[in-house]
Amino acid sequence: MMRLVAELYYVRELGQPEIAALTGFSVSKVSRLLAAARSAGVVRISVEGAPSEPAPLARALSAALGVEVWVTPGHETAPAMAARLCGVAAAPRLAGELPEEGAIGLTGGYTVESLVAALPGGSHPGTVVVPLVGGWDSSNPHLNSNEIARHMAERIGASVRLLHAPGLLDNEITTAALLSDSAVTATTRFWGELRLALVGMSGAPRFAPGYGTVMDRLDPEGRARLAEKGAVGDVAGHLVRIDGSFVQDEWERRTISIPVESLRNVPRVVGIAAGSNKVETIIAGARTGLLHVLITDEPTASAALRILGAGADAGAGARAVRTSGGGTSTAD
Repeated sequence: MMRLVAELYYVRELGQPEIAALTGFSVSKVSRLLAAARSAGVVRISVEGAPSEPAPLARALSAALGVEVWVTPGHETAPAMAARLCGVAAAPRLAGELPEEGAIGLTGGYTVESLVAALPGGSHPGTVVVPLVGGWDSSNPHLNSNEIARHMAERIGASVRLLHAPGLLDNEITTAALLSDSAVTATTRFWGELRLALVGMSGAPRFAPGYGTVMDRLDPEGRARLAEKGAVGDVAGHLVRIDGSFVQDEWERRTISIPVESLRNVPRVVGIAAGSNKVETIIAGARTGLLHVLITDEPTASAALRILGAGADAGAGARAVRTSGGGTSTAD
């Protein structure tokens, strides 16, 4: 019966109600027989793995931006769906990047949260997961970097250190004082020991993608101010322009996040972003020189290539723009 029902379902592609009508079984019995067939090995299902070689789209964007690019499949352009699917699709491959020892840092964000939730289980007892930005966002759980770090540690069998600080404080003085507090430095000291950093990237302040972002911490005047300064998003809490330079603004100085200089010293930094609101962001993120790997999806990558090909500075796409303090320099 298992073989018969399995052949009707998988080979002849009949639905369970049709099989029930043919055999006289109930639909629930058909379902049980199909489950039993898989359990007994009568039915074996396999999924072809992703190609080992980069797709042409990934190679093209990699050449244009000067970083390794992973392009996940999909045709969604709606920001929320694109972000979630990109994170889920990237999870198995990122699992192969996880170090066996040392610290793993991550930011919050819709895409990062989705990636962490889809990570296969593992055992990395020699690693510790730490947030790279402040957490405690009760209104937007996907921005609560502490909970995402805790979830990742559970998924991969690692330990975790929480960052006892909010993402954005009222003023720069409070931010500086909190960063020197012993309860905070107990976690931020791991920023100097990172082996891998997983960073999300928000879209420009002009976008309302349909889910909460760090830009929602700004009032309309603040969004307008950042737009006027040319901000197209943020990378690990640092505001960036499309040319890869960093925006100097009091909003960033009030944010608890890993310093740019510390992020530059991480041997493997993986940035992930997808959606119609992130096209300029991924270009900017790659041009900062902070990223070693950029993960995005097909529509976002294609749109980024169109911008790079149409812009007067398209030839600058292969340059990494490095900024230290207030100065900017480029390296081919």
